[in-house]
Amino acid sequence: MEIFELKYFLGVAREENIHRAANKLNVSPGSLSKAITRLEAELSVNLFSREGRNIQLTDHGRLFQKRASEIIHLEESLKLELSGHLGTINAVIAGPEILLTKMGLDISIDLQKKYPKMRFEFHDTDDDTALGQVARGEAHLAIVTTDIPTHLGLSTKVIEEPQFQTVVGATHPLFLFAKQKKIISVEKILEHAFVSPSHPLLGKVGAKQSVDGWRDDQFPRRVGYLTSSLKMLEEIVEQGKALAYLPDYFAKKLDVEVLKISGCPYHCNQKVKVVAKNPKDRSWLNQWF
Repeated sequence: MEIFELKYFLGVAREENIHRAANKLNVSPGSLSKAITRLEAELSVNLFSREGRNIQLTDHGRLFQKRASEIIHLEESLKLELSGHLGTINAVIAGPEILLTKMGLDISIDLQKKYPKMRFEFHDTDDDTALGQVARGEAHLAIVTTDIPTHLGLSTKVIEEPQFQTVVGATHPLFLFAKQKKIISVEKILEHAFVSPSHPLLGKVGAKQSVDGWRDDQFPRRVGYLTSSLKMLEEIVEQGKALAYLPDYFAKKLDVEVLKISGCPYHCNQKVKVVAKNPKDRSWLNQWF
């Protein structure tokens, strides 16, 4: 078996679809199918069960996925040990888009200073899926805000502790209050509509908090816009169509101002964690732990 076949297999295992995997790997679906067929013939087992276009890993496939990931990581580590900072490695970082665009990019920039030939692949996914990818060896790092289950045996480190802020765009009626640093009551805030994500785009929040971290149980808002798109959320708040409650690191990227609010004792705080499996086995990962 060849290293490229293992990489093809892992791509198909991750997507559970030949055509999606082909698009991600920039190869033809036929090349992937042939690679999987060769591996199954060589191993004399079925790695996938097939029902039409849908495929799933068999028990043999799940074991092979674990071992193939270990082989790929060993190959990458060996390259770095022999080639030093000139070695080439493909690093996979998984997590929610909002975290990847800030912390994921920061990590890649930092690593490329030491390893100029490093190539990064970002997997935009939810916290649980990101942790699963690291546990199975499909990703080197996960950046998440959720609690890390101990049974996964992962190493973790807190890299940032953001606080949420209520922000307003330039054409909104409350913009001058924010610009002039004036304090505004929460009752006045609640007269205006908010934009909120329709699912946890912003990461994990508290049990009593709404999906964006606001305490609607205590201070119910009028949510004028719901969106599953981070980009759409940005546009709505920047254009002054609605207020938004966002983590501070994300708000800093936008053309908005922060509102100072009185009368609301509640705040949303997060812990952003970088997570890896056996980071001490890979020198480039170990520097983060």
